[in-house]
Amino acid sequence: MRKISRIAASPLVIVGAALATRVAASWYILTRYFEPKLLFIQNEPSHIAWALASGLGFSSPYANTPIAPTAQQPPVYPFILAGIFKVCGTYTTQAAWVAVGLNIVAGAVTALLLYHLGRLHFGETVGTVAAWLWVLPWMYRAIAFSSSLSSPYLAALGFAGLLLWLTKAMRTGRGWFPLGVYSGILVLLQPSFLPVLAIYGVWFFSHRGWARVSLALAGLILVMTPWTIRNYLALGHFIPVRDNFGLELWLGNRPGMQGTVDYSGDFPDHDPSGFARLGELRFMDAKLNEAKAFIANDPAGFIRRTLLRMVEFWYVPYSFSWILVSILGWAGAGLAMWNHRDGWLWATPLLVFPLVYYVTHVFSFYRHPIDPVVILLAAYFVVGIIQRAGTVRAQLYTPTGNGLLRGSAVSERPENRPCSSDISPVYQ
Repeated sequence: MRKISRIAASPLVIVGAALATRVAASWYILTRYFEPKLLFIQNEPSHIAWALASGLGFSSPYANTPIAPTAQQPPVYPFILAGIFKVCGTYTTQAAWVAVGLNIVAGAVTALLLYHLGRLHFGETVGTVAAWLWVLPWMYRAIAFSSSLSSPYLAALGFAGLLLWLTKAMRTGRGWFPLGVYSGILVLLQPSFLPVLAIYGVWFFSHRGWARVSLALAGLILVMTPWTIRNYLALGHFIPVRDNFGLELWLGNRPGMQGTVDYSGDFPDHDPSGFARLGELRFMDAKLNEAKAFIANDPAGFIRRTLLRMVEFWYVPYSFSWILVSILGWAGAGLAMWNHRDGWLWATPLLVFPLVYYVTHVFSFYRHPIDPVVILLAAYFVVGIIQRAGTVRAQLYTPTGNGLLRGSAVSERPENRPCSSDISPVYQ
């Protein structure tokens, strides 16, 4: 049994298994269902990457629209795709496989970071269980969607890395400026992390003082400022990261829509005429105004759709196994808040990251950037329940008669709560 445990906790085995499941899933999908080049169709980062590789600058997120500067996407992922296009050719099968391969590698390394995060904060067993929950084929959400061209897969890796780096900075008191630089890059990859980082910053300011937080903030601003300046010079407006909120709000809140999101009408991927006629900024402003007017005229409908999207965010893609993981993840967040003084670190992404999607719309991989945290918390809860059951069983049958048979319940003192590892030295 110990030998099996050592093998399961081996970084090489974890990474190798994660690579194998993702390579197999991607190969099956891209050879049985559609050819790799179809990944570029209606893919905004790919269109911008084509413009960059063609020397046209950061422009043209939609097909059949005029070549013009854009801030529809954050910059990091389109630049990555542009680099792949430069090496492998634009819109080629080779480029598609390299981009998918990047997602595969990111998913494999994320499994390793999950193991280290779990071991550091909750114990060896939790780290191992979390890593294998991420690896195993049933986790098709993380595996199958590797076969797409989008930033959430790199963002999941980036956020797991941020949490590890944050732990080190809290323990040593050093590295806050580069942590801020790293955070800025993460925001330019996945802007939805910005509210999460803001909550983290407020907490550190209130508990650690201004000095360290200011260093991290300086690093983040240093990274984001050039992109903001570029947007102002190219588009004439102050746009810190991207300008598409109006369109996203309109997709989930507009006249005549069906369900909680509706891509019909003049959504540019389907009908680019409105975007081409108005230009990007005027088009986004028009959609924002239309959505705001619709919400104001029917606030009850907006509340209903928002509540439905809150549910959708946590049960997409509908399988029972993933719904169960979502429930266990929230239970693990509650357990972490109860057991550990750093529990807020884990609950914050679950509480804050989805807010923008609740009011706009939900898509299958929008949650993937925080899936590592969901998986880790689910593992923490499951291991905690198993350990508590073992403790109860041992007390029931203790020969000294001090167990539950004499009415002595499991102590509710913090040191006896389930899976409550002593992590305080990390945060001293």
